Amino acid sequence: MLILLDPHLQCQQIRVGGMEMKLERTHDMKTVKDILSHPAIFPHIHEDGLNEIVPPDSGAFHWMLISDKEGAAGVYMVHYHNQSCVEMHTCLLPRIWGAKANDSVKLLSKYLFHQLGVKKVITNVPDYNKLALRFAKVNGMKIEGVNRESYLKDGKLIDQIMLGMTRKEWICQSQDQ
Repeated sequence: MLILLDPHLQCQQIRVGGMEMKLERTHDMKTVKDILSHPAIFPHIHEDGLNEIVPPDSGAFHWMLISDKEGAAGVYMVHYHNQSCVEMHTCLLPRIWGAKANDSVKLLSKYLFHQLGVKKVITNVPDYNKLALRFAKVNGMKIEGVNRESYLKDGKLIDQIMLGMTRKEWICQSQDQ
């Protein structure tokens, strides 16, 4: 069950099996950088030539912090393409991979589609990152195309898979659960 908290704080929480997770917008760039720099995350989110993550802190980006009783568990970066469409990127610490990660994306989806009124969410995943592709598909995203040779990794140009989900698809998916 999802519970919408104070909309002015842009905060939501979920309780699953006695565990509580919280989603809120953050401007704590040290925490964001620590998560993005984590050894289990950094190799999957940086292209060749990037040795250090410097997350942008501007109104164009929403850094959505996921936390639980142990503290920060990950972040979602949300970037507006226009009034209807946002692009999101997932950076979750290994301790919540699996069912908790799926719960966290439910919180994010509710925030985006219900609270912000977004009509579509997209993401781009390098085609070698099979775990991220599976995560996106399991959570309702559909492959929409391929951005060929658009990501430089280990000296090779890699395709990126674009996935997306509309608000209508999210509503149908939410009603099935």
